[in-house]
Amino acid sequence: MDNQEALQRTLNRARRALQILEEEKASYGIRVPVDLQIELEEKQKEVTSIEARLSQLQGKRPESVPDNLPRYNDVFVGRKQEIARCLEALSPEERGWGVAIDGIGGMGKTALALEVAHLARQKGLFDAYLFVSAKTTRLSIEGVREETLAESSLDSFCREFAKGLGQADIVKMTDATERRRALLDALRGRCTLLIWDNLETLNAEERDMIAEFLRKLPTPNKAIITSRRRTGESAVTIRLDRLLKAEALELMQAKGRSHPRLAQELNATKPEILTALYEASGGNPLALDWTLGQVAHKGYSISDALERLRNAAKSPDLYGFLFADSAQILSENDRTLLSALAVFLTPAKTAALADSTDLAITEIQVSLERLVTLSLVNELDGERFGLHPLTRTYVRAAVGGTDTVGTAPLASGIRFDSAAQGKVLHYWVDFAQKYGGEGKDAYQTHDKLEAEWQNLEGVATTLREMASIPDGLKDRQAAQMLIDLESALSNFLLFRGYWDERIRLGEWRYQAGKALDQWSDAGWGAYNTAFIYFYRAETEQAAIWVNQMAEAMERSGSRRNKAVASQLQGNIASQRKNWIEAERFYQETLAIFRELKEETAEAIALNWLGTVAQSQGQYDRAESYYKQALVIEEKLGNKGRQATYYGNLGLLALDCDRPSEVRPWYERELALAQEVGRQDLVADAQSSLAQVLEEEGRYTEALPLALAALEIQERLRDQSLDWTRQLVERLRHKVKME
Repeated sequence: MDNQEALQRTLNRARRALQILEEEKASYGIRVPVDLQIELEEKQKEVTSIEARLSQLQGKRPESVPDNLPRYNDVFVGRKQEIARCLEALSPEERGWGVAIDGIGGMGKTALALEVAHLARQKGLFDAYLFVSAKTTRLSIEGVREETLAESSLDSFCREFAKGLGQADIVKMTDATERRRALLDALRGRCTLLIWDNLETLNAEERDMIAEFLRKLPTPNKAIITSRRRTGESAVTIRLDRLLKAEALELMQAKGRSHPRLAQELNATKPEILTALYEASGGNPLALDWTLGQVAHKGYSISDALERLRNAAKSPDLYGFLFADSAQILSENDRTLLSALAVFLTPAKTAALADSTDLAITEIQVSLERLVTLSLVNELDGERFGLHPLTRTYVRAAVGGTDTVGTAPLASGIRFDSAAQGKVLHYWVDFAQKYGGEGKDAYQTHDKLEAEWQNLEGVATTLREMASIPDGLKDRQAAQMLIDLESALSNFLLFRGYWDERIRLGEWRYQAGKALDQWSDAGWGAYNTAFIYFYRAETEQAAIWVNQMAEAMERSGSRRNKAVASQLQGNIASQRKNWIEAERFYQETLAIFRELKEETAEAIALNWLGTVAQSQGQYDRAESYYKQALVIEEKLGNKGRQATYYGNLGLLALDCDRPSEVRPWYERELALAQEVGRQDLVADAQSSLAQVLEEEGRYTEALPLALAALEIQERLRDQSLDWTRQLVERLRHKVKME
């Protein structure tokens, strides 16, 4: 009622002003001044406009309110912040002409414009609501279909808007310039909302002319424009981004309510699959709608429809609609940058793009500005640039040569830059080799690898796909780069607790090495995989990989490699409590490493011999082995291995009932493990110190350490996980009893 009362008061004032003007006009008789006549006509328009708006607030739909908004039957979810910004931009207090909504295709720009227009109509904000689009997008059983309309120029839009206002004389005009002027005159004294939809289909000259028209739009008229191209000077600009995950899930459920088969599939699908659908679509409403349509109308499961979405070559109607037009106008530098950004899974800075391409900074800046304008690249805080997931899928398909399927174009014959992609892949492999490796100080640069892990993981996946392993060998260079990448990252993955990833990359290195007949690389890939299974006490799975490793190491012909294989075979025997066989393997490897003067490998063999001796209660032998290993690593300065041996000496002191020695060893282990970032050793030291504190009756101090260890070991699925869980439960009980 407050809005109605305010508008009623405004109407009363306008009517009084109109009455005064009419009385003044009557006083002149037949010779009314031109200025007075114009003022009177504008005041009459104002009164009519306010009456129309007031009728809307009263729940009426008077014929005096022109309204051609399309029927609104589709589902609309989310976008609350964007709606609020749009309505604020359309308020009389906002000085600009309105709001420009841009973003990649399918993001819901038109839907948002119409939602805002319908809300404005409910609020009675305007006296007319006119919608004109340069094209429409239809989602049918066959797929996405685009229809270009006649409104391909400013003059066509003006003609349609004039028709909507009932201005037949303006429609009949033959001069486009006069038509524009007449439409602006007709809008004076009115409060009309004009929606200009899909302006990206117009050429640059026509878009500039529309911008000039809108700058002259008489207040309090407002406009909303939608376009894939960034525009909208003198207006509030909203770049429409992805739906939030909760909004996307709401959209899925809403669609399901209209399609029983889809609802059944949604209910039967695991939440992680729906999350994967959201991620693959990048929260794009059209892509989600298209994917759900495959389920509702074509009988696909959601998983199968998701795979189609991830494969641009199998979804040419969707990806062609989203990107084919833009691809036609890209420069060579534009395509180079898109090809490069498709490899970056996190936003990239200009300097990184310069390092990974042959483009100069100025060339990159020019292309990025253009790509941002085309809504193909997102500009983020900190001068970072990234691709929407759908854009990345499209570019990768085009780079891979799958730019057409049958007669349905993805890029209409335009190839993206595979050389640029190759340079970026080399950039990331070089990055991993620079900051990774297995040297004693390698841990000092692990933070750099962790910061870029998402990119490095994506590069590994891309290289594997390019190499086409294990099904064959399509690209030898990609296979070799995958080997180099895994070799550089394996130590980092072990230290920082990326154990699942180390298994996966180790397996890929094994496959690549086999495909290239590089048996040493195959063996080391199997070794890195087997060792994680061993650390998890998944003995049978570890044994499978140990056998594959042993075969590869034998074929490599390297005596050192064969010794490494024997050592890991000793680990399997030890985990099976076959102490005699384990010691035999370890003694063989120790002799070989001493002969080869491989001191680090010698220390490792000594340590494993210590574990076998300790497991059999031979504590003096165990201590001798551990301390020999420790002397070697202290001389070499390898802090990561020192931490391992400190922990073993702590456990030995505990077994020997030497309590005064236990805590110092574990404290040393924890300090070094934290310094080098070796997560499994951090957890080992924490749980061991918690056990010491438990023995001392200091339960409250012990519990946080045990919990911290448990968190790490649950993530790693470490072999000590069950023991630590029991420790935590005991401590929790004892803390409660205090």
